[in-house]
Amino acid sequence: MALDDNPFAYEAANNLSKDLIVEYYVDDFNYSRFIQSKRNVFLFGERGSGKTMAFLYNSHAIQQLMPPSPSTELVKKTLGVYVPCNTHLIHKPEYQLLDDELLAKVISEHYLVLAMTYYVADALSNIRDVLEGTDLDALCSELNYVLGGSLPKSEDPLKSITMFVRRELLETQRALNQPEPDAYHYSTFSFGSMFVPFLTACSAGIPYLTGRHFLLMFDDAQELNDFQVRTLNSWVSHRDHSLFSFKVAIGGLESHTMTTASGGTLLEGHDYTRVDLEARFKNRHSDFYKFARELITKRLSRIGVTSTPEEFFPSNEEMSRSLEDTKKLVKEEARAAGLKGKAVTDYVYKYGRVRYFRQRDPKANRPPYSGFETLVFLSTGVVRNLLEPCFWMYDASKSEWETTTDGTHRIEAIAPTIQTKEILKLSERKWDWLEHDIARDIEGCSTSDGVLVHRLLDALAILFRERLLTHKSEPSALSFTISGREPHMMENLNRLITILRKGQLLFLRSGTAKDLGRRESYYEPNRMLWPARALDPHGQHARVSIPAEELLWAAKNGSFRGSFGSNLSLWEVE
Repeated sequence: MALDDNPFAYEAANNLSKDLIVEYYVDDFNYSRFIQSKRNVFLFGERGSGKTMAFLYNSHAIQQLMPPSPSTELVKKTLGVYVPCNTHLIHKPEYQLLDDELLAKVISEHYLVLAMTYYVADALSNIRDVLEGTDLDALCSELNYVLGGSLPKSEDPLKSITMFVRRELLETQRALNQPEPDAYHYSTFSFGSMFVPFLTACSAGIPYLTGRHFLLMFDDAQELNDFQVRTLNSWVSHRDHSLFSFKVAIGGLESHTMTTASGGTLLEGHDYTRVDLEARFKNRHSDFYKFARELITKRLSRIGVTSTPEEFFPSNEEMSRSLEDTKKLVKEEARAAGLKGKAVTDYVYKYGRVRYFRQRDPKANRPPYSGFETLVFLSTGVVRNLLEPCFWMYDASKSEWETTTDGTHRIEAIAPTIQTKEILKLSERKWDWLEHDIARDIEGCSTSDGVLVHRLLDALAILFRERLLTHKSEPSALSFTISGREPHMMENLNRLITILRKGQLLFLRSGTAKDLGRRESYYEPNRMLWPARALDPHGQHARVSIPAEELLWAAKNGSFRGSFGSNLSLWEVE
């Protein structure tokens, strides 16, 4: 379906037009402020968490389209350049042909420098009247000196730079394809020999750039090879941020090394600021809930709907009444037990929704899944996961809606029945993919691994279901930590976890542990899995501690051992 037909289309940000990026972007509470600063910033987040959208929005090409406002004054002092790392300009494997590690390192930096020079020159050349007032002869002379007198002739020196880079890339590739590439001593460029002099010459010679700070935004930096990652880290470690700073987006499964080319280490707070794009999403007061609400409101306004997200995605009325009744009963129980004040609120939070699920007939159909708050929880904190069910719900509603006399469709809300139907379809589709196709679609997943990861998630679903219906403490926990992390066990378990994370069926998060306020990593299965298993996707702020040995057992046998389920420990998180 075309973007114009469905306001919840979830195209990759790179495929959106500039106008749509301006229209759809939601300022995500401080991220833009960090990106527009002179600090080096690392953004971390899974695919679909909004890294590319944030970078594209803060690029100069998009900021030029923004109407003047007090918030755009800072942008006038910066110039954002988007540098994608997963394109043919940077993502080149030729260095693997080289037996000489030093030459491989030099060639890797050479490619990276050429690419970032190209993207800066291309971004500048697309700014209207950017060369107005520029002494072109002086600028060309300066750039020719930097490049050794090899700049192609052109009336536009910025276009000449892009032409020069394309030629250099071709010549480099030809040289490396020689029978003995290690023997070829190529005249490579480095950060100091090409990029910095190029940027300095442009900043000094082009009046439009006078006083501007360049934001070099590297997207998908996990695609860089090991040499390039360490090289980029070395650039980040430079102390002088007067002319440019680095913004680096990491979207991958493994931790990003902060080691520099010389063996040093980047330090958070000293060399860079870390921003995690997967905000907590546990309740209506969380940053992600506010962000999701504004995002959906913007999408609705595009089709002329003034309803709030809660009105457009209403909850099932019968379930809402039942939940209110059960919460009242639970509150009475708490008071009868002598609880007061916040203790009563905590008791209702833990057992109010649980009581609803426990009172349902086990043989009845699965409960209705509807309401905007439920959609936020089902997203597991990932923007794309929020938009996908909205897209299919709107599509289903449009297919069923009566056409008015003027030939338009008027959709003021999505019926709870349609919401439930589409959510269950998506949930079942994930289980089908996990059971039948994950080995085909995920690199590094064998057929036997596919069976193991399916059994592991199936066992977790059974465990969480048993807790929901029978456990006394924190029965709605939907995430877990791993204890007993013996190296030989974790080697096998990490292989399965990596497969699930690649398929976005499992997310690695960081949170506060109960003891001494320390941080710990925990795992959050994609909550869209749970409707098909009649679980409550709202969950609770708790994590089940599971030994690595038990997780491996579950992966092999499809369930946890009987003696394990009754002895699970939990960390309650505020």
